[in-house]
Amino acid sequence: MSASSQHTRALAVLAGVTVITGMSFVLFKASVLTQLPFNAGESSWFVAASNLAPRFILGVLCLVGLFRGRVLRLTRTEWAQAGFMAVTSFCGCMLQTDGLQRTSAATTAFLTQFYVILIPLWWAIVHRKRPTVTVLLAGLLVLSGVAVLARVDWQTFRVGRGEAEVLMSTLFFSLLLCSLNWPAFAKNRAECSTMGMFLIEGVLFAVVSVATVREPGHLLTPYASPAWLVLMVLAAVLGSAGPFLLMNYWQRFITTTEAGLLYSFCPVLAALTETFLPAPLSRWIGIDYANQPLTVSLIAGGALILGANIVIQLWPQEKT
Repeated sequence: MSASSQHTRALAVLAGVTVITGMSFVLFKASVLTQLPFNAGESSWFVAASNLAPRFILGVLCLVGLFRGRVLRLTRTEWAQAGFMAVTSFCGCMLQTDGLQRTSAATTAFLTQFYVILIPLWWAIVHRKRPTVTVLLAGLLVLSGVAVLARVDWQTFRVGRGEAEVLMSTLFFSLLLCSLNWPAFAKNRAECSTMGMFLIEGVLFAVVSVATVREPGHLLTPYASPAWLVLMVLAAVLGSAGPFLLMNYWQRFITTTEAGLLYSFCPVLAALTETFLPAPLSRWIGIDYANQPLTVSLIAGGALILGANIVIQLWPQEKT
């Protein structure tokens, strides 16, 4: 297969990943809302860690079931990649989830997209080159689009603990995305390094859960909910195992900048999904999660993000 064909196929596959990941946002939020009554009085750190731990452990089981025992035999380089991805993802997820509970969803959505700017900046630092005008323009369009989608009120914008945590999480997420393109990991088997990542991350979340729990019984109480268990399985397959496996293999064929801008569509797709899925989920589970209307800001913000992707595709950057 030619490099051009691989690049085109990679873009198509990762576009599908973006769609699935964006739609999975509703499942993630529903799982947290379903869990809260079972963890009354617990800290936000515990709620985040205990919600994420089973998702990644289930991801390990999915990969073992799909690839059998060979997925457990990692090389030293695959373990190195798995360790780096696990630590960066763990730190990013914990900071983002804890920060979300201390600031508005609008501010969190805007700040999280800061990784779109960080990716080309990391590349520029490593290669000692200035980011091109095209990259800066595309990044500005993405941030503008997300700001419109989130309806950020600049008069009340502040950087408290929650905002600082979300900003710090983007540092880890941007490093995670950059690592998928590192030449040292080019020959790694995606399924093996992804399994290692999930295993390490699942253990880390489990350790944090045990370390932060106030009532030990709360470690198990959510498992009494059939709805929560179903959401966990769906989140593991559609939001963790599937996307990470595909990203780990296909992202090496595109630039990190292209990947970052492509993934920036996730908030748009999440917003679209929220126009119809929360209500039926709420009726089934018994939670308070209302549908969100399709607004002018969603259309305008989505158009800005789409424009950023068009810019980066019409004037492609050097492969990073």
